[in-house]
Amino acid sequence: MTTRTEVFQALAPVMDPEHPISITDPRMGIVKEEFIEIADSTINVQFKPTVPYCPMGGLIGILIRHKLEEVFPDSEVSVKLLPGTHQLEAQVNDMISDDTKYQNIVRQLKERNML
Repeated sequence: MTTRTEVFQALAPVMDPEHPISITDPRMGIVKEEFIEIADSTINVQFKPTVPYCPMGGLIGILIRHKLEEVFPDSEVSVKLLPGTHQLEAQVNDMISDDTKYQNIVRQLKERNML
């Protein structure tokens, strides 16, 4: 079974789109090990953008989901904002969890060699 530590370590290569720093770096505080929950074969990750109006909040969530689906292909992955941490929380969570929107963004990132 996958552990919180393994998920946290898998996210270490994911960089904040605005800063060349890992989203797991304590200076950023975007993803902390305590924001990760594992239930059966489902990985649930919450993240906290650096500011409540972070324009990259959705992209960060997309990058988290993509990395976890790559590393843990047999797991269900759920990524959401930590409640109350972004002004557009519902819209950002929808962008990350809606499979069609997510796949379109991933495709665009790959076309631009950004993923």
